[in-house]
Amino acid sequence: MTEFKHLTGQRHDATSLVYEYPRAEGDPYYPVPRAENTALFRRYEADAEQLTDVTFLGRLASYKYYNMDQVVAQALTAFKRLALGQR
Repeated sequence: MTEFKHLTGQRHDATSLVYEYPRAEGDPYYPVPRAENTALFRRYEADAEQLTDVTFLGRLASYKYYNMDQVVAQALTAFKRLALGQR
């Protein structure tokens, strides 16, 4: 369970909760480390490096498992960097 206002330090009377449930079926919520997945990720990574108008973040963007607080911290850091005009 994730309550986002606590991850970002927001102060608000309302809140949003997200529940994640592990399952064997369907799309995984995080990368599955297998050779064929790593090879596919490298192809996507090479394509993504050619783009200048998009920023990829999070579990699938870096092909690593992160807890949600780490993903939110990564997003906030990227926002600050991009707001300063840095890539």
